[in-house]
Amino acid sequence: MTEQVITRWKAEGRGKGRGPNYKPWLEVFDFSSMGRVERTGSTRFGRTIHLMSDVERDTFYALEWSSRVTDVMEEYPLEREYTLEIADALNIQHPYYPGTNVPTVMTVDFLVGVSDGGDAVRFEAIDCKITEEAEDPRSIEKLQIARTYLAGMDIPHRLVYSSSLPKQKIRNIEWMRGGLIKSGEEERYPGYLREKAQIMAHELAHSTRNMPLNAYCANFEIRHSMSAGEGLRLAKVLMYERTLRCDLNNPDLPHAPLATFRCTTPHAAQAAGGM
Repeated sequence: MTEQVITRWKAEGRGKGRGPNYKPWLEVFDFSSMGRVERTGSTRFGRTIHLMSDVERDTFYALEWSSRVTDVMEEYPLEREYTLEIADALNIQHPYYPGTNVPTVMTVDFLVGVSDGGDAVRFEAIDCKITEEAEDPRSIEKLQIARTYLAGMDIPHRLVYSSSLPKQKIRNIEWMRGGLIKSGEEERYPGYLREKAQIMAHELAHSTRNMPLNAYCANFEIRHSMSAGEGLRLAKVLMYERTLRCDLNNPDLPHAPLATFRCTTPHAAQAAGGM
């Protein structure tokens, strides 16, 4: 890392923008040697999200699911001029890029826009750590710098540890979002999956069937001349959109009986939120 690279990244707009136009300061391509980085498309936020660890990935799934979250900016940079001043004031060594005398552009893992239901949006910063980092002195020092910086901007700073995440809920969210239409994916005809999903929602809202979800989906496929697996995919979409309400703690949603689900109207589904 050099000052020239940092200047170029700033010129590229890294760490700038909002919503679909946000560009993270760090991208997975900058860490080709790391095995746990990941890019995931987000239909909700309209762009590709860059995630640097498993705990960041799981935290993002939870943030994307929450209807209170209006925007997610990952790998958000802090101004070096101020982090250097803060480190000096706290008598903490500022981080440098390995093998250089270039001060690191510090980042928080997520800067999150949060709404409480009105028009106002407030921001929260989140850093994600594995549990073992909780007592690492150097990690704590760097978090002190970031927390002091953010306090000066009146932005709360939260830590999320891997052990504190609701793993079963997040695995179910990940499973459901796997049914969403991917960017560039071709359907049988435009709006095909959306049309079938609406039919399924209507059926489930008025259904008296008592069978496992996957059995109902297989039956739906036969009755509507769909390919194998497409019925369960529609159910995933309806669950992700909260049209089909489910118990996120259930470790086996495909085999859950229909009686454990509740189908709501699209308007009611959009109003519902949280984990």
